Amino acid sequence: MGSSDSKIKKVLKNYQFSFILLSGVVAGALIGFIFGEKASVLQPFADVFLNLVFCLIVPVVFVSIANSIANMGNLKKLGKVLGIFFAVIVIGGLITSLLAVSAVTIFNPAKGVAVEFTEEIDPGNTSLNFVNMFTTSDFVNLLSIKNMMALIIFAILFGIAVASIGKKGDPVVNLFTSLSEALGKMVSIVMLYAPVGIACYFATLIGKMGSQIIGSVARMSIIYAVFCSLFFIAFGIIVPFLSGGREAVRRYWTHIWLPATTAAGACSSTACIPVNLLAAKKMGISDEISSLVIPLGASMHKNGVVSVQIVKIAFLFGVFNMVMGPEDIVKAVIVALLSGIIVGTIPSGGFIGEIFICTAFGFPTSVIPVIVIMGTITDPFCTMNNVTGDTAMAMLITRIVEGKNWIIKKAESIAEHE
Repeated sequence: MGSSDSKIKKVLKNYQFSFILLSGVVAGALIGFIFGEKASVLQPFADVFLNLVFCLIVPVVFVSIANSIANMGNLKKLGKVLGIFFAVIVIGGLITSLLAVSAVTIFNPAKGVAVEFTEEIDPGNTSLNFVNMFTTSDFVNLLSIKNMMALIIFAILFGIAVASIGKKGDPVVNLFTSLSEALGKMVSIVMLYAPVGIACYFATLIGKMGSQIIGSVARMSIIYAVFCSLFFIAFGIIVPFLSGGREAVRRYWTHIWLPATTAAGACSSTACIPVNLLAAKKMGISDEISSLVIPLGASMHKNGVVSVQIVKIAFLFGVFNMVMGPEDIVKAVIVALLSGIIVGTIPSGGFIGEIFICTAFGFPTSVIPVIVIMGTITDPFCTMNNVTGDTAMAMLITRIVEGKNWIIKKAESIAEHE
């Protein structure tokens, strides 16, 4: 009984913030139902929260990304595995995003929704312009969330430059490490206000639009949860089979349950690194590969995030009565791939993904809280796909680096751990 109570308390602790946030949504919705349009007096409180988050976005993105890359040290030494790693996450991300596009084409997440936002789409951001999407002509423009992707490119180049100058870059690395921790603390402080800000937003939203938004988010979340479940099963069979045949599939499904359940309970890819490393070892993946791929994968390989971004984009296209043409699909895939690499590597990463969507397609920022709630509801499914995909990817990289007989060579190691 004591062990059961302890597990329940652990689960409640892991989901504590999600419960509080969803409680804020419920409270805000009730206020909106009861007071109707009078609830609009709470709009300033919602705006305060969103403005605080937006002001933190630029420094947090730049410092976190540049610091992460600068800390890699000797990039040449990691060249081969990293090259394969990035090729796998890009190819895998493309496949995942295209599967998600197919799913939302068949099951429209915005079907029957009649929600209206007061702000309109900015047509200046709705064209597929790769130059303007990834670059800007003035450094000052990097300080705006409207040029988020250009900022990311700049941060990556800066991080590589710092890593390339060796010991001379140590003062910069130390400074950015401290800045990253300080900004992370700022975000955690701002997020304490999130339940209030979200509650006020939903109070005003429901007060203006009624219950339509609740039904639309529920439908969108169900579609995504089903997609994730099917993807988890298919990915866990196909990738291990390509990596080492039936034996690899057997090992994968024998040892993946601890990372999978931990991911669903903790809703954190980073928190699952220790158990994922343990599972990788039991599967026969060498420490040399798993110790690099699993931590990197926790930050940059997120099938769950890639697919959820596609679902959110499709939902917003439906809400604004827009049709996704070929150019829009290409842009959606790019946004999803970038989100899979960036989201989660920084505190409150979900907001970065929502801003990607808004800046790429010109959607008003007022849509962000709605799709953030959808992300909160489906987070266990999303994180489970993120985490379990890393172990399968480590298997595939092992197959490429060590050859097709890797699984035979590791037989004795497997026997020892089983």
